[in-house]
Amino acid sequence: MSFQVIVDFSPVNELITSLYHYINFKQHRNFSLSKDWHNSVKTELHPHFAAELEDDRLEVLHRINLLVWQCPGERTPKEFIKWLQDQPPGDLYERLAPWINNIPGNLKELRDRMVYLLSEWDVQYFQHIDPRIIEQLKDDARQKRDLISKVSSINLIEEATNGIRIEPNEMLKTVFLIPQYHCRPATILDYFESICTCLYPVKSAANDANELPWELTFVTHALADENRLKILRFLHSGMQNFSAIQSYIGLAKSTTNHHLSILRRAGLIRTHYFGSKFIHQYSLREEGLEQMQNLINAYIRNNDGGV
Repeated sequence: MSFQVIVDFSPVNELITSLYHYINFKQHRNFSLSKDWHNSVKTELHPHFAAELEDDRLEVLHRINLLVWQCPGERTPKEFIKWLQDQPPGDLYERLAPWINNIPGNLKELRDRMVYLLSEWDVQYFQHIDPRIIEQLKDDARQKRDLISKVSSINLIEEATNGIRIEPNEMLKTVFLIPQYHCRPATILDYFESICTCLYPVKSAANDANELPWELTFVTHALADENRLKILRFLHSGMQNFSAIQSYIGLAKSTTNHHLSILRRAGLIRTHYFGSKFIHQYSLREEGLEQMQNLINAYIRNNDGGV
């Protein structure tokens, strides 16, 4: 069993991801762009549009990403939105049907709603972001494409996501690796029948040289807790499932999951997926500990003597 990895990126992907993060920021704790970013963006939006985005039931990410790579041309936000607007509901159904079982019947209404939201978000926010962000995402996608012929699909995904291992299974045929900035350090992983979309965080995109790298912030935070250190020591003995880890540290399920999420995003543990969005096993990622030392050294030695 094996699957194909396709590294894909267009500005439309980040347009969708940024809107998704803005709408769902309350659920996105411990993200680099958090409440301060949300409040800052909100002040720049038209009050009526900002009020519309308060509805966190809006679905703007998962299924639309299945359409982005099907759009011809350069896939700029303007081109994609125009293409989406011109798609008859029947064509949209045919484009989604191979991977989604339950397609809503009101596709025309949903299409028009998404065209409106993406258009306004593009004009009011996305066109004003630092252009270096998009350039660094494009560069990272090129680097990952160069690795396709050099490393295995599983290892390429683990490197991109800093610890997620998608194991082969009979159903999975294609994994789309898509770099993203707005939801870092999280990876947005979604399974659609034979396709998996994996939006991975690009390291230090558009960071100021004098700022603490977010990767270092998350890894030091991950180690600043006794229970997380116990989890790392427990995983040193070998791969474990969630129940075994919870039993070992003796905490509630939600608290255990919280600690595991922090360790995964810091790249200190692996999460193993076997054909679904649910994690089946966890293991220690020793290279993450080595990378931590490199991050600390790089940050300290980068000091030019200023204060």
